[in-house]
Parts: sequence; C-alpha cells; structure tokens
Amino acid sequence: MSVTESHEISRRTFLSQGAKAGGAVVLAGAAGSALAACSSSSSSGSSTTTPSGSAPGVGTGTPVRGGSLTVGLVAEIDGFYPPTDHWDTNGFIYANAIYDPLCAVAADGSIQPYLCQSIKPNATFDSWTMTLRPNIKFSDGSALTAAVIASNYAELKASLLTGQALTQVTSLSVRDSMTVVYQLEAPNPGFPAGLTSQLGYVVGQAMIDAVKGGNKSPTPVGTGPFVFQSWQPNDHFTATRNPNYWRSGLPYLDQITFRPIPDTIQRESTLKTGGVDMIQSTDPLTIKRFSGQSGYQLVDTTTGVLGEPTVAFIMLNTAVAPTNDLNIRKALAMSLDQATVQKIFGGGLTKPINGLFLQDSPYYANPGYPTHNPAAAKKLVAQYAAQHGTPKLTLLTITDPRLGQVVQIIQQMWNQVGFDVTINQIEQANLINDFIAGQFQAATSYQFGTIDPDLNYVWWSTTTVKPVNSIALNFPRNADPVIEQNMLTGRHTTDQATRVKAYQTVNEQLAKDLPYLWLQQYLFSEVATSRVQNFANPTLPSGAKQYAYDEGIFVPTQIWLSK
Repeated sequence: MSVTESHEISRRTFLSQGAKAGGAVVLAGAAGSALAACSSSSSSGSSTTTPSGSAPGVGTGTPVRGGSLTVGLVAEIDGFYPPTDHWDTNGFIYANAIYDPLCAVAADGSIQPYLCQSIKPNATFDSWTMTLRPNIKFSDGSALTAAVIASNYAELKASLLTGQALTQVTSLSVRDSMTVVYQLEAPNPGFPAGLTSQLGYVVGQAMIDAVKGGNKSPTPVGTGPFVFQSWQPNDHFTATRNPNYWRSGLPYLDQITFRPIPDTIQRESTLKTGGVDMIQSTDPLTIKRFSGQSGYQLVDTTTGVLGEPTVAFIMLNTAVAPTNDLNIRKALAMSLDQATVQKIFGGGLTKPINGLFLQDSPYYANPGYPTHNPAAAKKLVAQYAAQHGTPKLTLLTITDPRLGQVVQIIQQMWNQVGFDVTINQIEQANLINDFIAGQFQAATSYQFGTIDPDLNYVWWSTTTVKPVNSIALNFPRNADPVIEQNMLTGRHTTDQATRVKAYQTVNEQLAKDLPYLWLQQYLFSEVATSRVQNFANPTLPSGAKQYAYDEGIFVPTQIWLSK
C-alpha cells in the first residue's frame, strides 16, 4: 500500500459529526427522542426517474447481492488512521466502508449505539459506561474488546490534533472484557455525540501496533462492511465485501471503489460516460444539471439538514495585522455583498445567512451580523488608513476555478472601499497548514456542519487559541471568554432552553467578533444512476433509520445494484 502524507486538517474534520444532546440521549437502541421535534425535515433530494412511490436513493424491491460500485469523490484523503489522519467529508465516506463507529446518528437526530450495545451515564452525567456488542471481529480475525477500545482511546488522546477534542475526558478505564468507563472532568449529557465522529471509529490492535512500530502507512484493520484491498492515492481506493461482517446479510455489494476526481465537470462527465456509478459534489450547479434528468437519482442538502449546516465563509485571522483590528473586520463584513457572491457561488439555490443556524433551527435568532453598507465600510477604512496607511491583505483560496471567480468579486468589493487586496490560490493541504499555524490574513473555507453545536467547541474555545506558528484548532485565534463560557454552559446543562440561549449567545458573539464573514449554506449533493439502490436509506443495528445523508456523507453498507 502506498500512502502519501500531508499535514492537512480537514475543513469539516473530525468533529463534524454529532447528534442532539441534552437529557434525552437515546442509550440502548430505542428509535425515538424527545428532541426530535427540534430538528428540521429529514427528507432531501428530488428525482423524476425513481419508480413510483419511491424516493431518490431508496431501494425498491428485493436487494440483490453482488456487483461492484464505483464512486467519484471530490477529493483524496491522506490516510486511514483516526488519531493522525485528517478526514473531511471524503474521509468519513472512506471510513464508513472499512470501519464502524461506536455510535451513530439516527434519522430523528438522536444518538444510537452502533459498535457499542449501550452507553449509559451516571446520575450526574460525568461518567459514562459503555458495553460493546459481543462476537464482533476485525478484518484480521481479532476480537473487538474493551482493551482494544482503550488502545484506540490512548492513541486519540495522545495525538496533537484529536487530543484537543478529548480534554473533557480525564480517564478511560476497563471494567471487564466488554465494558469501559469514560470519566469526564464535568457533566456532559451529550457526550455520546462525540463518539459518532472521528473519535468514535475503531481500528484493530494490529493497526495500532503497526503505527507504534513506525509504520506510517499501515493496512487498515476495521470491523466495517468492507475489507481494504488496495489504495493508489489520487487514483482509486478499493475494498471488498467483508465475509464475516457482524451485521447479518450485509453488505450486499461484493466490492466498492472510490475515485477522487477534483474537477466537477470531469466528475459529472465520468458519471455520464459510465466511468463511475455515483458521484459526490459540492457545486450547487450539479443539483441544477441533474434535477429531473432521466436515468439519474439525486439527493442533496437543500432540505433535510438536521441541526447545524455546513457554512461557507471568509475566515479572518484576529492575531495578525490588519485583520487583528475589529474595525477592519467590520469594514470587510459590511463591504461584502452576499447576494452578489451567491449569483456565482450559490447557483441560485441558497440564501444569504447571518450566522451558524438556518431559520428553522431551534437555535436560530438574529445575531445582529453587520448588513451590507459599503459607505460605512469606507469610513472605517479611511480612519484606519489615517493612522496606519492603506490596509493591505492577501485573500487565500484553493485552486478551484469557481472559487477563483468568487474571490475576484470579493477583491473588487474590498478594494472599492479602500483596501489593497491580493489573491493567492494554493493547494488545499497548504491552505489548511496555514490555518493551523495562523499564517494567513483572510481565506475561504467551509466548516461547522454538525447536529450538536457542542461538537464545535474545539474550533471556538479560548483553550485552543495558540500563538501564530503554533498548532491551533481555533484557526482565527479568536479568544472570546463569552463564547467560552456559553459553550461550556451548553455542554454541561440538561435544560434545553438553557442550551438554546447559550448557543444563540455564541452566535451573537461571533457576529460581534467577526472571525468569520458568512457567505451561504454549503451544499452537498450525490448523483447516481438508476441502477444504484438504497444509497440514501441506511438503517442502524437496532433497525431504526440512520441519518441518510449527513452533510455529504453516505453509508455504503446497505447499497445494492439492480440488474
């Protein structure tokens, strides 16, 4: 296996998953949740080519066993080891083929056990006892045990990246061969949400031992529906059916292959010419081009988002000049016309946003984000220039033609009010390196799609602010004690009204601090030929419906191909 290394940390990354927290965490496989009413519609996508009475991505008829599925993805990943490799949407898709998570998100937004059989808190929610399902084997034949969970935890805790997300866990102890206990530093009724993320995917002991022995590209060892066969980075990844998969009768496919095809038009063309059976896209125009097309099924995130959507934004570094000046950040916000940007970037399918939450979210309240006002922005720039000279900054973005058009428009808007803006397009891995080290002034990005706002704590906490040139997950270095306190309030309370108020306050503070200039909801879509069945209809081990299309992530376990 050839594995290329990079130091990229995903824009969506390892905390992008979750489930609604609060006192109504589902513990042992029940399908309902008292918080289900707090989430938006759970259906998404549209198609005119699926059989009558069915929905896009939902199988009809009796599943067929066998066949090989090839999927065109937006980007390549850097590896398969949860503690050190940097998964974005694509990374979680790879992971869902060869690994299983400890917990997963149900279609109603609740937490459900997956590899674990149950996860139960003590009376004060600062200790959680997890019992594993029996008789589960890894792809190398070894058993899933509490000792393996402890080994996975130790690796995650020791990592410079994932360790920052586990600071609330003070210890993990092995009670018996199938039981572990997580001890937290303070109550957290929503703790299991984190076990649906990169922190919850479990690898075999042999993989851990290989990494400890110096192998930086070990063969993946998981309990998942497929077994690793080969990976040629930037070309293809292939996995074959796990003949000993613990979920009876699954998977249906004999083989699944992922092909990274970064260019949207090329990816769409490859689908049309039969080079792949299904594609992933983050370009809203894909939705327009395939809606209603005969022979294809489309699912997307224009509807059906549970919790907090992924949002596109310009990120500003509050630790370097001139963006360390709040008035400069205000001027940049007020001179940026979202509606104009969206004519190119949004494809007419999204609306301007003013914060983290969509208007149908229980956490939504108008945060007071600055409105478009170039005249006021010009005055602020003039005041700054009188003391410091013309504010100069570089706007970083990735080498993507569509983003290139967007940043040119933003450059014009900012220059018109007195800025001197230079554009620099770089590779995504280099861009994320700059985020981590704080080596940027302004940059395009997208992030924050999660069901529970608590899982974004690591991105906004004062504890993850580090000096420039140090590894920091609070990329804009925005150290706001009000945000810190309210994130902790939201984490520790069992009262939903208190949580709502806390996260509304966080949203308001972000509108005051302006480390992010909001652009729009970031849309994901998936298009498949009519032969691909059930790619948006997964179920959990309990039989409950799983969240089918979680911000661009699908589960291949129950996909099958019609003849």
